[in-house]
Amino acid sequence: MFEDWRAEFEPLPYRIVDPPTPVLVHIASAFGAIGGRPANTLPLRVRAEGLALDVQVMGTLSAWARVNTGSWICRVSFSIPTSNGRGHLDVDQWCPAAAVRPCT
Repeated sequence: MFEDWRAEFEPLPYRIVDPPTPVLVHIASAFGAIGGRPANTLPLRVRAEGLALDVQVMGTLSAWARVNTGSWICRVSFSIPTSNGRGHLDVDQWCPAAAVRPCT
């Protein structure tokens, strides 16, 4: 995963989490701001079958990486459900550390 990142200083600015750890992912925080329209102006099919970004879901944390501002991002895998719960989209992405928290 970090083969092309040749860090010279210790501690390294990245970490692989082995074994991967279960976390709660706040989807809206993982994606950042996404525009939209008020729900009452959208067709029911969009509200029902669109992805629900305003929820928290279980995910798996597999790595950390430091950014040049001092904060951290993390690699997580999770599923985004549709609003009606009849479907989902599996994702594996990097997101801000604030988007995840340990499962308790």
